[in-house]
Amino acid sequence: MLGKYQNNINELSNLDLTRYENIFKLYNTGEKNFFYYNITKKISIPDDIDERLFYHVILPKGTPLTTLSYNAYGTIDLWWVILVLNNITNPIKDLPDGQKVRLLKPQYIEQILDSIEKQL
Repeated sequence: MLGKYQNNINELSNLDLTRYENIFKLYNTGEKNFFYYNITKKISIPDDIDERLFYHVILPKGTPLTTLSYNAYGTIDLWWVILVLNNITNPIKDLPDGQKVRLLKPQYIEQILDSIEKQL
């Protein structure tokens, strides 16, 4: 099977738009419906987005990105958007406690997710 997105594969459950896995195509080995992700895809946010769409917070000590995502967007699933918005590829190394983090204002998150989905 050529790669397909999970929500286009009948044997698998649909994922919510907020899930990071949506950006990767799945492939089937042909053996017992074993699917695997092609994780080489990369999402980037253009640098020229109006800064008025964002706000900043200082990452409190010991706060997981899932908690920051929940506090900002009401779901733990958007941790990856925080990484993308801040050009962070290694959150362990590049996201120390006390760092200022750029977040998309919640009223714009659906628009950004829709835009990402259209690019897929």
